[in-house]
Amino acid sequence: MLKSAIEMLAGLDAKRAARRFRRALIDFALAGAALLLGLGFLLAAAFIFVSERYGALYTTAGFGVGFIVLAGLILIVHRMIVGLQMRRRAEEKRAEQIKSFAMTAALAALPSIIRSRSLVGQVAIPLAAIAAYAIYRENIDDDDDEPFSDDEI
Repeated sequence: MLKSAIEMLAGLDAKRAARRFRRALIDFALAGAALLLGLGFLLAAAFIFVSERYGALYTTAGFGVGFIVLAGLILIVHRMIVGLQMRRRAEEKRAEQIKSFAMTAALAALPSIIRSRSLVGQVAIPLAAIAAYAIYRENIDDDDDEPFSDDEI
């Protein structure tokens, strides 16, 4: 009985979240449409203003060249951003591989260090405990990420 009650509450929460998401999607779509219409009318007003001053031919050519330049700038910025993202992902992957290699090497050498009767062997046990705790914390922190909260919707 308790299981069915929990499942029902989870289902209601999922339905509420889906409704909030759908409502937010509709609201943003309407706001985006209104924004595009407003920008279109402002562009038309600018075109009329400039065409009265310089003539229709020069205004049309100027607006055409302006939009082509704008498209080129957008593509250049896009390429720069994608390049930076790829470089950052490669650096993160390389750092993760180095960390993994170092941990593997340390764990592989640990049994021989612990067996030794020297000062290094006596220090290795607490260091191994610290390393094990660090591995544990790293694996636990990855699971705490929530997809989104109520404030984001």
